[in-house]
Amino acid sequence: MRITAVTATPLEIPLARPFHWRSGVQVCAPLVLFTVETDEGATGYGESICEDTAAVVSYGNLMARAFVGRSPGDVEAILGELWREGRWRFYPHWSQQIASGIEVACWDALGKALGVPASTFLGGRVRDEVDFMAFPQGDTAEELAADAAALAEEGHRVVYLKVGRAGRDDEEIVAAVREAIGPEPLLRVDANEAWDVPGAVDAIRRLEAYDLDWVEQPIAAGNVSGLAWIRGAVATKIAADQAVFTSHELRVVLEQDAADAIVIGSHETGGIWRLRQLAHLAETYGIPVNRHACVESSVSTFAALQVMACLPNLTLGNQVMHHLLAGQLTTTPLDPTGGRVVVPDGPGLGFELDHDAVERFTVR
Repeated sequence: MRITAVTATPLEIPLARPFHWRSGVQVCAPLVLFTVETDEGATGYGESICEDTAAVVSYGNLMARAFVGRSPGDVEAILGELWREGRWRFYPHWSQQIASGIEVACWDALGKALGVPASTFLGGRVRDEVDFMAFPQGDTAEELAADAAALAEEGHRVVYLKVGRAGRDDEEIVAAVREAIGPEPLLRVDANEAWDVPGAVDAIRRLEAYDLDWVEQPIAAGNVSGLAWIRGAVATKIAADQAVFTSHELRVVLEQDAADAIVIGSHETGGIWRLRQLAHLAETYGIPVNRHACVESSVSTFAALQVMACLPNLTLGNQVMHHLLAGQLTTTPLDPTGGRVVVPDGPGLGFELDHDAVERFTVR
């Protein structure tokens, strides 16, 4: 089986309500849907997140040349060639973000051709169900607390909050949410690199009164020694996210004992195969992994489920965000209510694409 064509479709899907985080307010999800066609008739789908759909389509079309004529199962070889020869190594983070959509589509096509779920090629399943976080939405402590209480009532075991946004009182928000959800659910916060080292230590120590499970990426991704210093200065666990997009970055974080957990996603790492590799590297150090989500559609969640099912060191409360969108690209149900989702058994990624939705959300 050989890939005959790779096409990129720019999309823009509105959010059901504005998404507030450190970088501001987001009201839509710009995405690029990649379609991989094969000479045996199997077609696979994957998506890339982006800010500029035109730029991603342009670079994605250039990258697609490395895939056409190859087997969908040649992912490791193709990604290696792109790294060595395609100048990918000069801007790996953005390149991985784009490549992930094509890579995921390859696994979807391969699984459909053979009639098996993609998890078959990723080491096989160690679980049939994945636990997802609750992600309350709102712009005030009152709104976030009310949403968090409702989500905890549904049965979520982990509640996740964004902190570090200018002009907001993080302690007020965290205190309100902890009071609303009670003592049982784990409470995690993500600063998205908002603080410097002294500011992070001060903020985390103030928030420790509310029994945090961990703080995600409190400082700039490149400051691994600072991350390690913070970890030694506070009682709360530290999770690395933006600091571990590549295996080289992860190795540095692990060798410096800079994190208690790592948060990784297919968009940042270059696809679900590379995500698996990073998870196994963390496992050798006894470090758990948590799935990272972006403002994305259910296509990305279906892909993530296939690899998360195969990771022995996966934690509770994995990130999910597709349900924040006002529309989806799949007809197959995928409901994270209550926090637990069964991994699909269907071929490939286990979903049917909603072609009408793709047409409706296409940017022209």
